[in-house]
Amino acid sequence: TVTIIPESSRTLNRMTLSYLTKILPPPIEPVESCGSWSHIEEALGALLPADFKEFIETYGSGTIAQFISVLNPFSGRPGLNLLEQSQRQLDALRVLQDEFGEQNPFALYPAPRGLLPVAITDNGDVVHWRTNGEAVDWTMVVNESRSPDYQEFQCNLTEFLAGNLDGTIACDAFPRSVFGSSPIFHVA
Repeated sequence: TVTIIPESSRTLNRMTLSYLTKILPPPIEPVESCGSWSHIEEALGALLPADFKEFIETYGSGTIAQFISVLNPFSGRPGLNLLEQSQRQLDALRVLQDEFGEQNPFALYPAPRGLLPVAITDNGDVVHWRTNGEAVDWTMVVNESRSPDYQEFQCNLTEFLAGNLDGTIACDAFPRSVFGSSPIFHVA
């Protein structure tokens, strides 16, 4: 099942990283926050969204509210590395399709408009980009752990994170109590 949350239902348009840093203070010394973006984009075969690059450069590796981890292409840990973990997640979805006949309502990256994992939760939910043409147009899709349900959000990663933290976006897969009133970014 796919639920699409239209852009018009959001109260904030194009939240910036500066807004996110107000509600989720970044670490003073981010870990694994820099490297060669061109090398990563070449390996991935796509240019990555600017808001994602800004997030990684500002926060580095870690977890938001001890719940959600944005995959970092510069992480030395396979479970947090964008290239390694996204490939694992895509391989798992392909096995479910090919070997078990589970239908996915979305194509998988590198197919046009395919899903590309960008974050994971402690519950096993996967947050994907839906690679809609240019990186600036990519939207967010969440697949709830052990569920065929997907929820698509017409926003970028920064907007998605900020919206979940400030309550303007309600992702069905995420328990509302997890973010609390003063969410913290924990360095990995």
